[in-house]
Amino acid sequence: MHQPAASPCPESEIRYWYEHIAYRSLTAAGSEIDKIERHSARTPAEAIRQIRLSVRALTATLPPEELRRALSWAEGGGCVGAVAALHRGEPCGFSLSHHRAWLEWTVHPYYAFHTPETRQLPLLPR
Repeated sequence: MHQPAASPCPESEIRYWYEHIAYRSLTAAGSEIDKIERHSARTPAEAIRQIRLSVRALTATLPPEELRRALSWAEGGGCVGAVAALHRGEPCGFSLSHHRAWLEWTVHPYYAFHTPETRQLPLLPR
């Protein structure tokens, strides 16, 4: 997804949707989701910072190979490349195995629309 030259609506701006999904096993399907976290960030750097904080919190419990991958991404070029991808309008992500679980972090750019209160319809009682 490349960012268009102009916003589709004057009341919109680009935001970044962050998701962290923890699966119960390495071969998990959608029904084996253990935890989901979702946030909206104003900037690519803010979204990637959420991933870096989450990955760093796991480093004490990761096996050596996953620890190397985690630190390489969080402290090295991986997170820089992810910020660059988001600035280009492309999604990015990172994943790790942790004990017997599979962890995924993704960030996607999206348009956040702001509707002035004068344009909103009133809520009707049911």
